[in-house]
Amino acid sequence: MRALSSHAVVIVLGFAALGVAALKLLGGADWTPLALFAAALIVTELVEDADRVRSREPSDQEVFRVASALHIAAAIVIGPWSAALLAGGSALGVRRLRDRSLGAVSFEAATVTLATLAGGYAFLWAGGHTGGIELLGDLGPLAGLALVYLTIRRTLLQVVAGREAFQPDLATGAGETALGAAIAVFATGHAWNLVTLVPLALVVHVAYTRLARVRRETLQALETFANIVDERHPSTYQHSIRVARSVDRLARSLGLPFSDIDRLRWAARLHDLGKVAVDASLLRKEGTLDGAEWAAMRRHPRLSARLMQRFEFAAGQARAVEFHHERYDGQGYYGIDGSALPLASHFLIVADSFDAMTHDRPFRPALSNEEALGELERNSGTQFHPAVAKAFVAVERGLDPVTVLSPDELAQLRDAAIPYRLPVIPGARDLRDRPELIAIAGVTLALVAAAFDQLELVFAGVAIGLFGLLLYVRRRTRVAQLTQALLDAVGNAQSRETSFDQLTAVLEGACGATWSGLIDWEEDGLGGAVSRERGTDGPHLAVLTSWLVREAESGQTLLSTGGFELHQDGVVVAVPLRRENSALVGFLVLALPRRLPTDVEIALTDATDGLALALAGRPESGASARRGNGGAASPRPHHSFSQ
Repeated sequence: MRALSSHAVVIVLGFAALGVAALKLLGGADWTPLALFAAALIVTELVEDADRVRSREPSDQEVFRVASALHIAAAIVIGPWSAALLAGGSALGVRRLRDRSLGAVSFEAATVTLATLAGGYAFLWAGGHTGGIELLGDLGPLAGLALVYLTIRRTLLQVVAGREAFQPDLATGAGETALGAAIAVFATGHAWNLVTLVPLALVVHVAYTRLARVRRETLQALETFANIVDERHPSTYQHSIRVARSVDRLARSLGLPFSDIDRLRWAARLHDLGKVAVDASLLRKEGTLDGAEWAAMRRHPRLSARLMQRFEFAAGQARAVEFHHERYDGQGYYGIDGSALPLASHFLIVADSFDAMTHDRPFRPALSNEEALGELERNSGTQFHPAVAKAFVAVERGLDPVTVLSPDELAQLRDAAIPYRLPVIPGARDLRDRPELIAIAGVTLALVAAAFDQLELVFAGVAIGLFGLLLYVRRRTRVAQLTQALLDAVGNAQSRETSFDQLTAVLEGACGATWSGLIDWEEDGLGGAVSRERGTDGPHLAVLTSWLVREAESGQTLLSTGGFELHQDGVVVAVPLRRENSALVGFLVLALPRRLPTDVEIALTDATDGLALALAGRPESGASARRGNGGAASPRPHHSFSQ
């Protein structure tokens, strides 16, 4: 009822504003810009509304709307009330003509009406004037307009209508605001200039639409790939589809935001992609898997994650997919404790196991639904996350999980997507590490000030530019010295171990590394083992290996992530070690209290080839390395109901 009341209030306020705007328009208006803005909005709404497809993609990116830019421009050129009338009227008329739901269309029309009206008044209250915009002088009012308009629109559409957390897309909002300002500049004094600019805006929209279509087609290709994997054996036919349905049903019953439901659903849909590398004979085997066969089976979650990591829109789910065969007690494939797993993984673990139990497998017959639910309850707290298992069992028995979960458990499950909203890496915004930006900012300030005859600002800009240039020269000098020190540390050593010890001693002094590790990498790229380490409190090897597997093929010279990704404080940095033939054979890993200073980062990049020659040892055999990833190879683990 609360959601319905919120919708009703927004619709009433929006339509009241439309009524007042219509009465004000009857009192007189400049019909030329009004008619041209109306025509532009109708055409734009018609084109954009035709592309509104609920694709349920796992993406945080908001769609770029040319209509929003026109709302901003109209608020500047023809005033808040007229702009609100055009925004709401065009949305209501065009979207309703396309046979969309009256309730949804009314809410959307009311939203853009209120957002445009409030944004237009924010522009006036901040010092702007209806009829045009003067760049530089009206930057403050323009920023106020954009902030109010985008916040109201995003809050009503995302939070009230979509039950999402408030997550503004700053890049898309800035683009819509810039385009709106450009339209307002063109329309000032001569409204017919809109005729030349709107086609350009529509070209921008077409480019965004094509990009979205490519993303959708790629995701559909991955989905087809997942279907092919499921169809390799009758026992797994449509397995990922059923797991995705179970996860989707559980997430909806818990009241998760739609974007989080989509992420969980797609993670479930693609979780077995890595089985393409598993011999089909292993899937058909009725007896117990031997050590080599079990090792091959155990690789598939990491391969799934590595495949997903290659696609930006699916990479956010890779970590949850990689851990879908772990256990809450830490006795899973890679031996990772349940508290170290993203909560999304526990959703996959329960749904995947339930589907495996309720369908025939070569090595055992299927259980009934009630028998499988009983297994989930008996193994809650050992194999399965207690709250997730309790909620899943409730949903499968037709109960509302809210009635069986405590308030703390419910809050915990509703935070399932937090790993996708990553916190800021410590030290990531330190300006002192980017002196070239200071120099460029100073020069830019001086040039702009010269254009406006502001002599004091010209001198200030020159001073800032020189200061930034001095900092840049100083940093380059430090980089050269540190690069030479790194190369000397490994060049003068008599052994690989000595090279590592001397190198890490230099790095501890340069960046305060608290732990350093030398990782020998397996030839198949799915794991490694620590051959030497220095310091204490390093990341758990299985979690570290998981991150390296997903990032190793990124092509970056340095890999870096916040410690939150590896369940520790600070930042973790990895330097890939490659032989002359570009084969990846290891990593130098550093745990730091804050982001790697830029001079150290550049020095490590410059010295990478020399470090690789000194540190890249021959990786261990697969069996010994895998033991470092979470236990010796063994038959199917205790109470593991999925394969």
